[in-house]
Amino acid sequence: MTGAGSGAYGTATYGDRIADIYDDLYQFPTQTEAAVDLLAELAGGGPALELGIGTGRLALPLAARDVTVLGIDASEAMVARLRAKPGGSEIEVTIGDFCAVLGTHRAGSSTWPSTPSSPSSARTTNCGASNGWRRGCRPAGGS
Repeated sequence: MTGAGSGAYGTATYGDRIADIYDDLYQFPTQTEAAVDLLAELAGGGPALELGIGTGRLALPLAARDVTVLGIDASEAMVARLRAKPGGSEIEVTIGDFCAVLGTHRAGSSTWPSTPSSPSSARTTNCGASNGWRRGCRPAGGS
């Protein structure tokens, strides 16, 4: 992964550059609540995986509804902001490229801007479609 200071744009660059202001930029209480409602329903009592968990805008309210949330994010700066919030240290987060994730989660989410911020939007789209996270998510009601 390439951080913000190296001059190259890598998987962590977007998050590293915007972490300090992300929560101020993305304050959409009604949309967040609706997304959390849907994700909690889709999780159906199972764990949920958030690709690009960032500062926890969706993960924290989802966890507050007793959904086990796991996350992945390339930006340590974004995850540090999540960890600083109440309940943030309770969420299991992997630092890395979410194109490599496989698992057994009933609900998966990736919200803009995490998807287009990757070095190649086509690469991100292809990784979701062919390399795993869709295969790793079980249909609602699945075991």
